[in-house]
Amino acid sequence: MNAFPAMVAAANDTQAPFDADATIVDLLDRAAARHADHPALRTATGTSVSHAELADQTRTMASTLTAYGVRRGEAVAVLVDHRPECVAAIIAVVRTGAFYVPLDPRWPDTRIAEVLASLRVTSLIVAPEFARRAFDVACGLPLLTRVFHTAAPDRAAELAQVAEVWDAITNTDDIAAAAGFNLDRGGYRFDADQVTAYARHVAGLVLSRYRPGSTVAEIGAGSGLIVAEIAPRVARMIALDAAPAAMDRLARWAEQHGLPVTATAGWAHQAGPLLRRAGDVSVVLLASVVQYFPDAAYLRGVLDDLIAATAPGTAIVVADVVDPPSGQFPGSLRLPRQWWHDFAAGYPGAGLELRGRDGTGLAGPLAARYDVVLTTPATHAVRTPAPRRAGPDDPARLDEPAPHAPAPAGPRPDDLAYTITTSGSTGVPKAAAISHTSVVNLVGWFNERNAVGPADVMLQAAPFSFDLSVYDLFGVLSAGGSLLLLPDAELAEPGRVAAALVEHAVTLWNSAPAAFTAVLEFQRTRPGTGGTALRRVFLSGDWVPLTTHAELAAAWSTATLVALGGATEACVWSNDFVVQAVDPRWRSIPYGHPMSNARYYVLADDGTPCALDEPGDLYIAGTCVAVGYLNDAALTAERFVPDPWSPTPGTRMYRTGDRARWTSHGWVEFLGRLDHQVKIRGFRIELGEIESAAARMPGIAEAVALAFGAAHTPELGLAVRAGDGVTEQAVREFLRGVLPAYMQPSRVRVIAALPVSATGKVDRKELAATFTAPGGPARYRVRAAGTGAPA
Repeated sequence: MNAFPAMVAAANDTQAPFDADATIVDLLDRAAARHADHPALRTATGTSVSHAELADQTRTMASTLTAYGVRRGEAVAVLVDHRPECVAAIIAVVRTGAFYVPLDPRWPDTRIAEVLASLRVTSLIVAPEFARRAFDVACGLPLLTRVFHTAAPDRAAELAQVAEVWDAITNTDDIAAAAGFNLDRGGYRFDADQVTAYARHVAGLVLSRYRPGSTVAEIGAGSGLIVAEIAPRVARMIALDAAPAAMDRLARWAEQHGLPVTATAGWAHQAGPLLRRAGDVSVVLLASVVQYFPDAAYLRGVLDDLIAATAPGTAIVVADVVDPPSGQFPGSLRLPRQWWHDFAAGYPGAGLELRGRDGTGLAGPLAARYDVVLTTPATHAVRTPAPRRAGPDDPARLDEPAPHAPAPAGPRPDDLAYTITTSGSTGVPKAAAISHTSVVNLVGWFNERNAVGPADVMLQAAPFSFDLSVYDLFGVLSAGGSLLLLPDAELAEPGRVAAALVEHAVTLWNSAPAAFTAVLEFQRTRPGTGGTALRRVFLSGDWVPLTTHAELAAAWSTATLVALGGATEACVWSNDFVVQAVDPRWRSIPYGHPMSNARYYVLADDGTPCALDEPGDLYIAGTCVAVGYLNDAALTAERFVPDPWSPTPGTRMYRTGDRARWTSHGWVEFLGRLDHQVKIRGFRIELGEIESAAARMPGIAEAVALAFGAAHTPELGLAVRAGDGVTEQAVREFLRGVLPAYMQPSRVRVIAALPVSATGKVDRKELAATFTAPGGPARYRVRAAGTGAPA
């Protein structure tokens, strides 16, 4: 077996002691004992959670998870924001002995569902603001049986926002807009005749169950569109809506027309007393309103109250329900038909009719919705609550101790701590699975090398779905330091981030280069405001521009730039390079030197070590290497191969798919990707996944994705071979529904034929020319429905 050059062998002699018997939980508990009163989590609004408080909170959450069936070795997905209770929830997962699967709120629901299905996830933790999305996704995944909220939803804030929005919407002379139509959902435009047809359809549902002389109540009456159809034909009508101004206008209108309408401002959950006072109510209507309810639990509570407040035989008409498979109105509360059957089963004797809209003449999106008529049971029953099971429409709260909660089993060092999902070339996401041991090794090396301690404050900038966040969560906290948390919306504003760095004396920054460059660009407009606290800036995940060192020095003279590298499959980072100065001869910032207990091999095609300065294939070995790809033994065997140079027999090395070389200067230089996997703005993307997604669009015969532009700032391009019915704009709209934002091509070309090389393969070099100039080569161009500008 060929030997490595002496300089490489010396650089790879990285064996160092670390606490191999510890888990992440052990590290955090030790920090909590040593720095009990020191802040662990901070927010810009003044919230502070000490290390001791965080430890107690995560123990309670872990016990709750365990009480509802989460067990050691299970996958628990998390869909959360950057808030203290969300960080606590992630720590609670690893405290149980389970491992967490981070989901990105920016992903489309289809991708979230793909990840959950491919990993066979049974438990999901969500922040309350994502409750509707979680319910929607869970309805299509039978295996996903447990849902947890990180905290109680802020119902008052949610409902106040709804009231404000609908007051504004209903205050217009446009009959369609005032009723909630044509608010740019999907682009379909309803005319006045279609709106009237809808109102008459709903009125027909109500009047078919109306008992002469009785009262009709509408919850969510809005602008009064339906009231105007029903009120002239009934003895009395009650209108309830959260928008006070809308109810004032409706009351004045009814008085002017001499109609028996009582309009009251209030919420759906406040309807019970109103109905009891009304006496003889034969029909209660909720038309186009449940879509705006916070979640299914809220709807269930409203229906329970309506049944309790009305007489047996009362009809509860729920009109215009959105079915998840329709794809309409994403982000709203969408209900599968089975939900109604499950609800009605709790009321023996209740009547239930689910009515489709075939033959109704309703147009556009309305034709794909359905209506529900629920009849209260003959005996005035009260639904017997089932034992709480943390189901998708009955989530459990992690901030509430579960009764009789057993102590969690806790993790072992070789248990999985997390998986990070990356793009898959077959169109199916793949998940790199990392053990506690790998994280403990990373944290020990990193904290010692960078002298991270209790005085440090790190702004937690990376998404939880990006593996840089792993160090933020466990590394800084293990050192007794603090995490500063900003909500996702604020993290997207470079100016807000730059201000937070100064206002909160942040000492550590960790992100992909592009994210920090945006902050530097903003900071450049504010000379002299950088402060002196920032001492270390860690950049990784993509090429670090050579100009960054000078720009950092100008903005924060006290800060040192550290470039890091590695792979998701090798526990975040496995090498670093402290940038003291930039050599004008460099083509890029050096990739760096291996971390403790990691080794970097650059191998030739025959698997032998390359000479110094000779390019080859990059492999990573050592304690950092992942367990493999979860639920994908074949791909694991392909990418994680035996390591013949390991001092420990039987270990493996990871074939990164990168080109690199060990330089005669003693560090690794990164040269680019070997395959069709690219990095765009720090995100690792399989071009095959974009191609697979595009090929699912009707009318597309073939799709080719590629990176074009400068090596350090590549862009995504997509060329599709399709007929005349496909336009660039249509392709963009389709991909927005199936791919995350970071995987959206910046340029799309629809062409009649793909260029072919002499070998019979697609000529990607020639195809790339279609993206470098507006319109591309004429002989391949079909049409120019889009501009080619970034989406």
